[in-house]
Amino acid sequence: MAMCQRFIATVLMVVCASVARAQPAGAASVEALGDAIVFAGQINAGTAAQFLQLLQDPGIKRLVITSRGGSVAAALDMALAVHDRQLDIEVPAGCLSSCANYIFPAARRKTLGRPGVVAWHGNMAHVLFLQQSGQANWSQSEMQSARELALREAEFFRRIRVDGFVCWFAKIAPYDVDDFYYLSAQDMERFGIHDVSVGNESPVPASPELLKVSVDWPTLEASRPAMKVQE
Repeated sequence: MAMCQRFIATVLMVVCASVARAQPAGAASVEALGDAIVFAGQINAGTAAQFLQLLQDPGIKRLVITSRGGSVAAALDMALAVHDRQLDIEVPAGCLSSCANYIFPAARRKTLGRPGVVAWHGNMAHVLFLQQSGQANWSQSEMQSARELALREAEFFRRIRVDGFVCWFAKIAPYDVDDFYYLSAQDMERFGIHDVSVGNESPVPASPELLKVSVDWPTLEASRPAMKVQE
């Protein structure tokens, strides 16, 4: 499977629960505006804590988020809170990596500013697949961290009733997407990501980093690898 060097480096950072394609440290803002929390920037322990603190206000109904991702653990903490509170989510410009994997599907109603603002490029199950298929050779400590996060991830997807394969199916054959990919609202629906609306249906500008994938549903299950989360 073709993978660019940048993606490999990103996966290594995710394994360590660090920043995956996030904004520079400090370039984050988390604030309450009316009935919404407006989150912009990196997802990490600090910004997740700010979000959870603001969420104690019972008047909060929405999350407006722009983020290129960050810590898997912190994103899962935020996502569980979003799901428990049944917040709506609005993505005006971009929700990638850990934001797309966990926070976006956890919300109730989901509004996108345009197609392609939510995009995936792998998750912890994908990390395990790369190791188990011999496409990666990470250390025991890295894989222990990955397995712990993969267990949390699997339980999270069971809880919200979403197929976590949405996060990485297009990284493998027959798609072999080298970077980020996005889906139609109809394909998201079939993975269990419901109530998605798109505000502006204008075409997405061409980008080598972002590819639209149309799911071949009749063959999807045949392409799903057998996975071992625990040794």
